[in-house]
Amino acid sequence: MAPKTGKKSETSEGGGERHQPGTGRIEAFSDGVIAIIITIMVLNLKLPDGAAERGLWQGVIVPLAPILVSYVMSFVVVGVMWVNHHQLMPTAPVATRPLMWWNNNLLFWMSLIPFVTNFLGQNPFLPLAFALYGFVLCACSIGFLLLRVHIAAVTKNIAVLDAHHNRVLRKTIIGSALYAASVPLAFLSVYMSLAIFLIVPAMFFLPEMLPKKLPEALDS
Repeated sequence: MAPKTGKKSETSEGGGERHQPGTGRIEAFSDGVIAIIITIMVLNLKLPDGAAERGLWQGVIVPLAPILVSYVMSFVVVGVMWVNHHQLMPTAPVATRPLMWWNNNLLFWMSLIPFVTNFLGQNPFLPLAFALYGFVLCACSIGFLLLRVHIAAVTKNIAVLDAHHNRVLRKTIIGSALYAASVPLAFLSVYMSLAIFLIVPAMFFLPEMLPKKLPEALDS
């Protein structure tokens, strides 16, 4: 049976029972933060002065092309992270405080994506812009890695989930290493970094499917 968001599990503490909430509120909070991140990126798309007088091509497309490219690239990155986040959270049995803070760590680094997206769009051939963009995406990837490591440790005794997490962790480590490599490579060739920015989201575009039958322990 697939796990339900908002599920509860009972644990005993001091002779009594308490209820630990499921991950539904964490997912809802994360969805809100990610929606704000995308909104901020959209707000950075501003028409240049005199766009109407110069026409569609010279007034809009040419000056906005680098900004639009960086926006689309970041939108795909954030979208891929959102999809993978929704695949990851149902594998957590309950919403513990460590889980919340590992999730907050991921959201912190994701919240910097609009800043580096705008910086890259305004400076499309500046190595520093590519390096900062790669650094933030690397930090996001590591944040995802740490969140999954925490959940994998909690569910390590569940064989199907342990195998699932190990498969995705290996791919996440590769993605993090590529993003890390994009930082120094930016000072050699911005196109090498750009290639990495396109390759890594493609690796995670279709997330690893969850096992068809998840343990009853996640529904308790």
